[in-house]
Amino acid sequence: MKTIGIVLAGGQSKRFGEPKALALRCGKPFLFYSVEALRSIVDQVVVVAQPHIQKQLQLKDVQWIEDVSQHKGKGPLAGIYSAMKHYEATWYIVLPCDIPFIHKTIVTSLKQQADDAFDAIVPYVNRRPQPLVAIYHHRVKSLMYDCLQQGEYRMYTFLSSCRVKHIEMKEEQPFMNINTKEQYYKWIG
Repeated sequence: MKTIGIVLAGGQSKRFGEPKALALRCGKPFLFYSVEALRSIVDQVVVVAQPHIQKQLQLKDVQWIEDVSQHKGKGPLAGIYSAMKHYEATWYIVLPCDIPFIHKTIVTSLKQQADDAFDAIVPYVNRRPQPLVAIYHHRVKSLMYDCLQQGEYRMYTFLSSCRVKHIEMKEEQPFMNINTKEQYYKWIG
């Protein structure tokens, strides 16, 4: 069972005011935390980002790609699809770049839930789905493509056409994404 880890770092970070992938926690860019959480668990880590992010970060054993041109800048669904189009695997573990408290234990427990009877393994924290910290089976690539072709970019719409296994997670902090400077100063300083 080949597994690819996908880190989504292509967002515009409008609310944050600068690329969140480059924001620091304990002297390390946010992006590093997602890559490290995946590195020993997957066969390959793929970062979907704009070229200026790659130029500013030096990461070994990581593949860098941009969204496929047809769907460039269309959000997380386009990023996940782009990685699936470039790299073949059975399962894809997806993480965003703006969750600097993520750790390997969370990713390992998600991977252990992989089940061919489902298209997606999605954790729930406080009864809220976390579709960007999730696992997707390769067969959803065509569903993603169909959504993108129809101009439907929302993850929840895409998931409504999938067989989803919901995993209840108790630990909240690893799923905390930092979207604004206020959140940054509150949780990181």
